[in-house]
Amino acid sequence: MAASLLALAGCSSTGPTDNPVARKLTWFSYLNGDDLRSRCGKDGTDRFRLVFNADYNRHVRTYDVVGDPERGGAAVEAHVIEATDLARITPADPFSAARGRKASLQLSAAQYDSFIGRLREDGAFDPPPHGLRLPSNGFYWLINGCRAGQWFFTAFPYPSSRFTDARFPELLRSIDPTGVAFPGLPEPEDAPRTLPSSGQLADGGVFFEVQVGRYGLVGPTAPFGALMLGALPED
Repeated sequence: MAASLLALAGCSSTGPTDNPVARKLTWFSYLNGDDLRSRCGKDGTDRFRLVFNADYNRHVRTYDVVGDPERGGAAVEAHVIEATDLARITPADPFSAARGRKASLQLSAAQYDSFIGRLREDGAFDPPPHGLRLPSNGFYWLINGCRAGQWFFTAFPYPSSRFTDARFPELLRSIDPTGVAFPGLPEPEDAPRTLPSSGQLADGGVFFEVQVGRYGLVGPTAPFGALMLGALPED
């Protein structure tokens, strides 16, 4: 079991992927934005990563946004990963049920400016809440990236006013190219704040907790990951 869990954070991320094996191997590095951080300030390009975790075993969606410093605007690559849908398995691609949905779009200069403005107004470029721990069965946004050559990293946990007052999710809904609806939120009092009990873990799935620091996840994200795991492998 330990080997299966460590494999989740075994490699450095090179960006978004629809390969489920590569995604698991690089997930914590991807959450931490390691690939974006390594290029920050080197080529004059702004890059943003927004990850919505709505119970890791049920629904995760990601948005990678890359600005165009010459022409304005930005390219957006969106992925939605939901609970495996066996109806989508094909003999030619045994991983088809776990690849999720992938789609892309191009933001105009005006749309991109609006996107940046929403993030600024919502405090995305401000430090994250101090000492925040996020369980994988919970609901939250993680946002990181490089803006004007400066690295930033923050989080919007649910339930919190920071989450409910944020307006950037509304903008993302309006431009989302995947065609997959956002999941509903549980009532605040029902939202998980900690990992399931040991008895509930018997239902299977992958469970972990990440701790958010000033500039990223606390601890190394590759090869061993910034996680305190209390999990069972999916298979």
